[in-house]
Amino acid sequence: MKIIITLLALIILFNICPSTAEANNDLSTFNHNNIIRPKNCFTGVMSSYESWRKQLIAKGITGKDEFAQLFPQQKYDLYQEKVHCYSFIYQVDEHMVRGYLLYPKLPSPSQLPSVIYNRGGNNIPRHTLKFGNLFLTHFPIALEGYVVISSQYGGAMVWPRSYKGNTGVDEYGGREVEDVLALLPILDNLPITDPNKVAMMGWSRGGMMSLISATKSNRINTLILGGTPVDLLSSKTYRPDLERFVFKKLIPNYEENKVEALKKRSAIYWPEKIPKSTSILMLHGEDDQRVKIDSVRNYVKAVASKGVKVELVEYINGSHSLTEYNEEVLTKVKKWLQKEL
Repeated sequence: MKIIITLLALIILFNICPSTAEANNDLSTFNHNNIIRPKNCFTGVMSSYESWRKQLIAKGITGKDEFAQLFPQQKYDLYQEKVHCYSFIYQVDEHMVRGYLLYPKLPSPSQLPSVIYNRGGNNIPRHTLKFGNLFLTHFPIALEGYVVISSQYGGAMVWPRSYKGNTGVDEYGGREVEDVLALLPILDNLPITDPNKVAMMGWSRGGMMSLISATKSNRINTLILGGTPVDLLSSKTYRPDLERFVFKKLIPNYEENKVEALKKRSAIYWPEKIPKSTSILMLHGEDDQRVKIDSVRNYVKAVASKGVKVELVEYINGSHSLTEYNEEVLTKVKKWLQKEL
């Protein structure tokens, strides 16, 4: 796997002018060919708290009270003041992928540890990363002194309908794992990072992506996994919708090769493949109806038996997303990163 960038062609393709990076007032970070077309997150609708609030309420995505509770203005103002946030495009082999990069606003940032965050869901628009997702997870971590980077994965429906280029494929733990691993050389080329300090965090499908990634790279110091499916063969027995709308739709040749395809994506079947140098923190709600906690408990025992440092935190009556435990989860994540990275 290699990242192929032809800067001149991409400048023509995406109509990039020199002022694009200059407008971000942070040229040094983006002075590398493998980050293309960086754009400040705090532009357009997201340029002010009020315009963002009005848009989400007008679209019926959230109510006034719910918005204020999930996204308090005090935090918005703090993040805008203290954290750089950019969307960007990068190329993996022959296809383009969208991503996000966040890091703290410091006088002279250098040797910062990094967190690769892997989103959950599949390739449909409502499952892709949006500013609200960044607000709840990425910004709080970046504020603590970390570089946080994420991929939307190849095949994600995040491109204009008019765009006819190659945007990759989503195989739900297949080829798009390379889009995650391609973030490592991007981090290496940033002048603000310590290449020896890399964590990976993922929720739901993102946890699965993180576990698969850890079998392909020994550079990941620690994994932080929330609501993570570790046994898809078991999952499909109590979630037939998962097989119908995800497995059959995204996994190549699924009907002809169900068991092998699901085992390749299920960490319970290969605990020995996780490097002993990679520690694991698992966060799971006891009332998670999408990923039963019993499978996670079994995985923790299996991977611990292989000499991997692993800790499971169970949240009483906790849901799949653990949104109701958001502050407790963030506190645990921050403490874990301080200790393990």
